[in-house]
Amino acid sequence: MPAYSTNMRLKFPILALTLEIITIILFAVFVDYDDGKHGGHGAHNTTHHEEKKDPLTLYPMFQDVHVMIFIGFGFLMTFLKRYGFSSVGLNLLLAAFALQWGLIMQGLWHLDDGKIKVSIFKMINADFSTATVLISFGAVLGKTSPVQLLIMTILEITIFNQCILASRVSQR
Repeated sequence: MPAYSTNMRLKFPILALTLEIITIILFAVFVDYDDGKHGGHGAHNTTHHEEKKDPLTLYPMFQDVHVMIFIGFGFLMTFLKRYGFSSVGLNLLLAAFALQWGLIMQGLWHLDDGKIKVSIFKMINADFSTATVLISFGAVLGKTSPVQLLIMTILEITIFNQCILASRVSQR
């Protein structure tokens, strides 16, 4: 067994646990669930057509995108003989972490009274930002380690939320 594999047995769990502890602390400090009074957004965006929709009407779309993220991308890469099992496991890990990190990054740009309001709209945006990570994951599967994949997830979600979502909000 190569020496780097025993080193990865230690690095990956430590990094994954550290990132998850940081995420839990950030959720405890900053996150608050939306009360639904503003349709998931603050009062400054009330002219956009999506806010007039009832959040429950978007729930089926949220479910569809969520299934695509967890099941679709996970089993998409199982055709690779060598990486079939690891692709499903790493997909679940990256998707769960990317959704959490996506909600935090998206919310930090648009704090509402010092809190991140989690709504169905933000959850759908977090799903779409997770899709970008999972597409990249499919391109580098087998060439990168799980540690590199977690770092890629952090960077890609941060850049996506800063560039793509920030430009969408500024266009409104």
